[in-house]
Amino acid sequence: MNRNKNYTLIAIILLIGVYGYNFWLEKEEDKKVVYEGIKIKGDTNVFFLPSSTTGQVVHHDGYSLSYNEKYEQAEWVAYELKKEHLANRNFKRPYFEIDKTIKTKAAHWKNYKQSGYDKGHLCPAGDRKYSKQAHDETFLTSNISPQLHEFNSGIWNTLEQKVRYWAEKYDGIYVLTGGVLNGELPTIGEEQVGVPNYFYKVLLDYNNGNPKA
Repeated sequence: MNRNKNYTLIAIILLIGVYGYNFWLEKEEDKKVVYEGIKIKGDTNVFFLPSSTTGQVVHHDGYSLSYNEKYEQAEWVAYELKKEHLANRNFKRPYFEIDKTIKTKAAHWKNYKQSGYDKGHLCPAGDRKYSKQAHDETFLTSNISPQLHEFNSGIWNTLEQKVRYWAEKYDGIYVLTGGVLNGELPTIGEEQVGVPNYFYKVLLDYNNGNPKA
């Protein structure tokens, strides 16, 4: 009887040890992912990035962002839209994924479920069709903000198309976009994702050493 108890105790200790080791491995992997997000990528032009009010700037291959934990979304997303980026490839639309590079944890896409709001892209997938990785990165939850469907599929979509037109016309532009995050905003979901009342896009043409906004 005592021997059986000892075996049970040993089994419990082993299970705790395995669980603890796996937990440690997951934490170490999380740290690596966050570190990769902090690293500046080859195509990132940090000279044009605005300041961050949160100190949480993440660089993906196709865009950079500053995440605001209070509102559970990016306060800005910035990227260069070159003429050669304007590919017409039809990649399969992926599922939205939580951005694991956000140290404070990005909001879950389920916050938008039955909320009455679209998952509005800040850096649109249409601007990142030059590679599958760049395209799929736009479906990270750090790159979305709650938008009414009429707005998202209407004037916001029209503006996104206009931005691509200007990128081709002026041989590339820098794009800065986001929702206006200040004060007490309406929220959606368990994580209380802020719903901006206004959205903006700032465009900069820096060709020929003659900047125009």
